[in-house]
Amino acid sequence: MNGDYGSSALGPATTPALVTTALLDAVDYGLLAPGKIVRATIYGHIEESYQIRREEIPDHLDTFYKALQELLGKGAEVLRRLIVKNLYSRLDLEFTEHDNWTLVDYVHHARTAKRALTISRSI
Repeated sequence: MNGDYGSSALGPATTPALVTTALLDAVDYGLLAPGKIVRATIYGHIEESYQIRREEIPDHLDTFYKALQELLGKGAEVLRRLIVKNLYSRLDLEFTEHDNWTLVDYVHHARTAKRALTISRSI
């Protein structure tokens, strides 16, 4: 596995592709908080134990977050917050904390909000 996860260029893309790319970059950012070696170890563990490669995380968010919780306990909540705040920033969306929202809830909201913003700008 390549431990060097560089930022993806957002460039012109469809909204779903833009959100997916931003999400993967936000996950990379969040997992970088404990360091590159720990990030690579987490990706490796999730791939080995859950058969989810980094590129597949957007399609398996719930399982990805459960894996983080198993690995990091309450530390997973800190990373979740880093990931979603960074995702919203990358998508030029305003982040608002919501009690009881999961990683899946935030990503669903970000996708919907970005789609609506893109449509309103094209009108």
